[in-house]
Amino acid sequence: LVGERVLLTLGVKHLAAFAPLQGQATLFARILPTVTALETALAVGFDRQRLVAIFPPVSRELERALWQQWQITTVVTKASGTASEQIKQTLAQELQVKLITLQRPPMVYPRQTSDRAGIEAFLQELLQELSRS
Repeated sequence: LVGERVLLTLGVKHLAAFAPLQGQATLFARILPTVTALETALAVGFDRQRLVAIFPPVSRELERALWQQWQITTVVTKASGTASEQIKQTLAQELQVKLITLQRPPMVYPRQTSDRAGIEAFLQELLQELSRS
């Protein structure tokens, strides 16, 4: 990311990991419009002129305008599986912007079912455990 104009759309809790790059890259971030998000972004060193606070989803037109206004060369985002992920993929191709998509860690569920009988059995076990407590 060194030397790039980077837009981070990862969520405010991940911004601190990018703070050490502040002197080596021009970092921008899209955050939720909350006091906590703004305070967190500022606390880890983001310039308020390089923050945009908006609730998702962000339209294709607004996303494009933001990338162009800030002359973004790289976008770092997390995989969401939503339409916004597709919008970013398409815009990255159209605008020749590098897109880095971080995959979510795999979730390990101790118990899974896809049928009603399995759900009922699980709930019955929970009820028995609660009655013993």
